[in-house]
Amino acid sequence: MKAPDRRLIEDRETRRAARAVFDHGVRQVRTDLDARSVPGRIVDTAKAEATDALATGIAVARESKGIIATVMSGLLIWGFRAPLLRLARRLVSHDEPADVQADDGNALLIETDTTGV
Repeated sequence: MKAPDRRLIEDRETRRAARAVFDHGVRQVRTDLDARSVPGRIVDTAKAEATDALATGIAVARESKGIIATVMSGLLIWGFRAPLLRLARRLVSHDEPADVQADDGNALLIETDTTGV
């Protein structure tokens, strides 16, 4: 047998073996898809990843309680900044003279009767 003929026979055998491996893979994929659909697999993967993320978040929270408390305090202060600033202005206004009362940055003059009538 000539070399080109031998080469052709070897290539055909290699092709048949590769095709058999490919066909086996396709059958396996079809069997898996029949057992569980693609949307079902996506839901399962999303649930697993969400559970892992939650577990990681809980582990980090247990290790970093001080950081989390600081961030939460900062967020609360930021959220309530307007009422806190008003309260601070009222507290500061008590230090001013008795005849001046501050109200949200606008000073009003209060007249007092000194004649005693």
